[in-house]
Amino acid sequence: MGDQEIYQKFMEYMNNPLWEFTESEHLMPMIKAFLTPDEAEFLTGFPQGSRTLEQIADIKNMDPDELLPIIKAHCRKGTIYEGMRGDSVRYRLWSAVEMFIRPAFWADEVEETAKAMAPHSNKYYMDGWYDQKKPFPHPELRTIPISQTVQSPTGFMPFEDVMQVVENYEYYTVSQCPCRARHNLDPDYQDSPFPMEVCLHFNELGHYIVDNGLGREITKEETLEILKKSADAGLVHGVANVEETPDTICNCDLEYCTYFKPYHQLGFDKSHEPSNYLVSTTPNTCKACGLCVKRCPMDALQLKFSTEATNKFRKAVVVQEENCIGCGVCVHKCKAKAITLKRRETTTQPHKTIKDLVNLNAMAALSAKGLMDKKN
Repeated sequence: MGDQEIYQKFMEYMNNPLWEFTESEHLMPMIKAFLTPDEAEFLTGFPQGSRTLEQIADIKNMDPDELLPIIKAHCRKGTIYEGMRGDSVRYRLWSAVEMFIRPAFWADEVEETAKAMAPHSNKYYMDGWYDQKKPFPHPELRTIPISQTVQSPTGFMPFEDVMQVVENYEYYTVSQCPCRARHNLDPDYQDSPFPMEVCLHFNELGHYIVDNGLGREITKEETLEILKKSADAGLVHGVANVEETPDTICNCDLEYCTYFKPYHQLGFDKSHEPSNYLVSTTPNTCKACGLCVKRCPMDALQLKFSTEATNKFRKAVVVQEENCIGCGVCVHKCKAKAITLKRRETTTQPHKTIKDLVNLNAMAALSAKGLMDKKN
């Protein structure tokens, strides 16, 4: 079998109604830069659902002792995920979307193949992959506000309080932000000015990351300090749009984040869910310094003339509610206390579990492609 056919079979195997490769001149160069023909051939047919080493050995018709080092190498590369199911270690492929944008870029020292892939990956995802997500009615990422920026934090639900979320873990780790790392490796982009080591992972995913050299273990106190540093830098906290305890807390920027970029640059308003909070202003205490306007990642704030303003400029900050995602980045640095977050009149409830969220979007994707009847 020739190399081109090997890569084609890999692409066909990775396709599914939820994550399907789209036509792009950057697709094949992205795959070839990251995977050798031998790696692509090995991954073709590898279980996409969790299986034990012995089960995979049967599928691959290989001796388990011969198979394990190959799997472990792929775990370090970021193509295979290793986790626990009960008392047994299980392995599965990372999905097509995750494999080419996320785990390969977590490590401090990115592999040469990932470096070569980065420019193609960035262009591929802007070239049409985001179009696939438009049928998804349920955002995968949810903004979670900076706790101390909310008017009545006692009204927080557990999934809305990033500090309370952090209390729920037993194992804490941090890695590089894969979105900024990927763009920093692309000569067509300027290096991000934001902190890099701010991608927080917990429990099982954290163990996978540390065991495979993709990040490092930290304490709960260090986790809280990273959250503070991220808020100071103007980054937005984001978690999976579910009630169950998330395994990752993202600290996102506007330009390079996989979820914020399509929202802001492509007008795709279902890439992430705003928090249940909204900026509230007090014009008579506003100093019209403009810092909040500068820090807002969504261009939701403006300084305008106000009859209530008491500063020499007679201006106060005004919020465009339709743009506000309730992150608290603006509030966090307001020394005049002229802005806070208040609970929205209409709030949204995250889904119970990741499985619920994925299934709902999968059904929407199938329906958009006219495949629901075939699946049912």
